[in-house]
Amino acid sequence: MSGQRDLIHEEVRATESRIEFGIAGLLALLVGGTLAYVHSLFAPLMPPRDLWLWTGSTALVTAIMIVVPLAFYRRKPDAAEIARFWSPLGKVVAVLFDLAVASSVWVLLPYASEPLQLLMVIFYSAAISGQVIATAESIGTIIFGVIAVFGSAALFFFNSETVYATSLAIFLLAFGGLMIGTAFVLKQAIRSAVTQGLRAEAISQDLARALAETEAERDVRTRFIAAASHDLRQPLQAAVLFFSQLQRTSDEQRRARAADGVERGLAEAMVMLEGMAEHLRLESGTLLADCQPVALAGLLDALALELAPAARRAGIDLRAARSTAAVRADPALLTRILRNLVTNALLHSRGTRVRVLVRRRGERLAIMVADDGVGIAADEAEALFLPYTQGAGSRRLGHGSGLGLAIAREMAHLMDGGLTFEPRWTGGSAFVLDLPAAELGGAEVARGSQTATGLSLAGLAVLLVEDRADTRQAMTQLLRQHGAEVASFANSREVAAALETGLRPAAVITDWHLDHEDSGAEVVALVRRHAPAAQVLVMSGDATLATEKQVAASGCPLLLKPLPEQAVLAALAALAQARTAAKD
Repeated sequence: MSGQRDLIHEEVRATESRIEFGIAGLLALLVGGTLAYVHSLFAPLMPPRDLWLWTGSTALVTAIMIVVPLAFYRRKPDAAEIARFWSPLGKVVAVLFDLAVASSVWVLLPYASEPLQLLMVIFYSAAISGQVIATAESIGTIIFGVIAVFGSAALFFFNSETVYATSLAIFLLAFGGLMIGTAFVLKQAIRSAVTQGLRAEAISQDLARALAETEAERDVRTRFIAAASHDLRQPLQAAVLFFSQLQRTSDEQRRARAADGVERGLAEAMVMLEGMAEHLRLESGTLLADCQPVALAGLLDALALELAPAARRAGIDLRAARSTAAVRADPALLTRILRNLVTNALLHSRGTRVRVLVRRRGERLAIMVADDGVGIAADEAEALFLPYTQGAGSRRLGHGSGLGLAIAREMAHLMDGGLTFEPRWTGGSAFVLDLPAAELGGAEVARGSQTATGLSLAGLAVLLVEDRADTRQAMTQLLRQHGAEVASFANSREVAAALETGLRPAAVITDWHLDHEDSGAEVVALVRRHAPAAQVLVMSGDATLATEKQVAASGCPLLLKPLPEQAVLAALAALAQARTAAKD
């Protein structure tokens, strides 16, 4: 802060000096004319040698007073150079001028008549007044000038026997004091004006920068919307075409392929929407990381289980390492990053194997997603982490929006981590997520080492709360197909009635924003009161920070809609696993 104040003061002083050098140059021209006039007045009255000696020395000082401002404006020095060189030089020139004028008191006045002495007093007053205007910032220089010129003149008149000598001496001393006071006032006025001008200029520059940033952000948003619209059309168009085939054909095989196409198109559109929402949250700074020790064993097993169907469809052998290690990370963000990396490998590698490996590197852990596919060119790798940039494989297949890796890297940064690409000498590609290692307690290690493999929803009592009838019906059918016993409701009032009549669910899935003033918070409170052992999962399409904080305050995990079927089932399986672990 002190350094910034010094810079501002230096700039103010520099601006003052620029003004004063200009005034000093004009004053020097007036002095030159006055000098010639004074020389003509005293030429008949005093020895030529003495007059020419004084005139020559004063003319030299006057020439310096003209040359210095010209050199100053020609060079256009910055504030630091002005403070270091030009401002001190200006003071030296002012002192030389004062000495030249003061010398005239003892060289010229002894030869002058009373009227000429009065005229010289006027010249002295004008000279000091001009100096006050030209060098108001240098109070010390002005005081020296007043003492040198007016002091010398007052002393001369005090020793003179002319009629008005004493009165002139007193006038000169009083006028000198007035000039010093005027210099103080003028200095403050100039400094205030200069400071206000600099502040106005700074505000103008800040406004210009803010306007430029706003326009740049607007352009980014425009490009984002255009790219999002273009990318979303492709999978939705594919889904529409497959749906048309589904309606027109009666062949079971063709209907099955068409239904699969519709599902894949909609799933890809949902992934794109989720990615775009996350990109906007990262850009706005509303996506926050809640870092904590995370056991990798259960997380990697659950991820492998979730993506196993996609791996089978792609004909790829997907395996995740069995690791007892832990990282310090946000579990949700870590899962999203790894899901993105593994999904990319399944879609784009065109290989036969994908491995998720864990390596310790000092105080950090490297989680590697490696494949044996076609690989990525070295000159293309870094560009993949830029928004809306796709690799050749993605472009050929028409998959994705080019946001996934950019989002994954930003999420890694939020957790004090990094995401890099490493080519494999055996072929294929490897993406490495680097995170701080963490230590877990015994109970956490036990829970983390459990796997989601083999978990079933058979017999699991699920309470589903969703205000949209179509979504509630679709979710109920999905859960029942996988063996869950589902009781579905539209709002917290229906939930309260069911709980009061004895319903005791093992797991609860609730939307956060229900109809009217109702919300998932009411549902969570009811469940905690009547069925405290139940595990609660919140699903919401609202990705705002306010909703995230509200759900976090409830102590429930949050999943953002839209979600693929596998993600819903994996989340519910994790709830069942957590409930089993809590009983143990």
